[in-house]
Amino acid sequence: GCAFLPAASKPETAPPADPLTGLEARFPGQRPVAVTIENSAASTTQWGLSTASVVLEARTANYGDTSLCLVYPSVDAMPQVGPVAAGEDLYWRLLVGQQVLPVQRGGGQFDQNYLDYYSLRAVDALEVGTNAFSCDTAWQNAPLWHTNGSALSGVLGGLNISPALTESRVTDTASSSSDSESGTDAVLSVPSLLPMQENGRLPDADAADAVSVRVEFDAQNATDFVYDADSRTYKMLHADGTPQLDANNDQQADFDNLLILFSASSLRDDGVTLDYDLTMGGGVWLNEGHLWNITWTQGSETTFCLYDSNGRPLTLTAGRSYLALVSSLTGQELTVQSSTGENLL
Repeated sequence: GCAFLPAASKPETAPPADPLTGLEARFPGQRPVAVTIENSAASTTQWGLSTASVVLEARTANYGDTSLCLVYPSVDAMPQVGPVAAGEDLYWRLLVGQQVLPVQRGGGQFDQNYLDYYSLRAVDALEVGTNAFSCDTAWQNAPLWHTNGSALSGVLGGLNISPALTESRVTDTASSSSDSESGTDAVLSVPSLLPMQENGRLPDADAADAVSVRVEFDAQNATDFVYDADSRTYKMLHADGTPQLDANNDQQADFDNLLILFSASSLRDDGVTLDYDLTMGGGVWLNEGHLWNITWTQGSETTFCLYDSNGRPLTLTAGRSYLALVSSLTGQELTVQSSTGENLL
């Protein structure tokens, strides 16, 4: 007799990955948003820390405190965030492959030069004022300016800013061509900020009991982390040991991955601002209480490539990440200890 053969089934395609976390993307085709916020010792109120996909930290001047850069996958994913601080071109350079939408409260000469050179339009509190930013005291000289995704969305049109990715940074051209030929809409994507995967075989760690971390940016300025075995994350602490909390929900900020990257710094022409070499360097990666010594590279139009101590490409565990740049030339130090207090570096 005759029988119909079953139609060839289409191969299942994996859902697009979030370029910030490596997890399944909830906002495909949308530009990530990066907000610079205050991080001085006096900044006891910080909004948005616990839900940022990536948090960046660096000392960008030869005096004063660090700032933080909080990165979210989309305007729609952004909660209340602040206190909004001056923009830093270093953060935009670290996020160069992501088409980020910068959010800031003014910025220095180098910040503006970078935005102008790459034709990036920031949402600036000094420009849009109360149309997108709020504070809890009188507007003039208020220290706690904050904003949220809904407020930002309301001003993007007037600033001629699109929250969507553009064709110029579509990286998976083969996938896009295949989608076009099959009659489906191609989803714009950008390369992952960090190489990540949800389930992968990791190389043997260089230390298996790395539970206490201190990133010291200067004698008065440090960020600490302590490993929590129950959540399998590193909990963020102020330099005095108090939890670094998110004022939105009183939750302590925590991270699946800690990346502390060593980079040579130099003083710029203004005699104040620090510049960093982003071509390559060493560093450490911490995840689930383990430590790996790594090397890294970042091209001018690419994202990070990471390698283990044997020079093999390294893929991180998917999740939320903290990334700090540290330069020994300005006295910055990293300390990692085991549960017995042994120094691991």
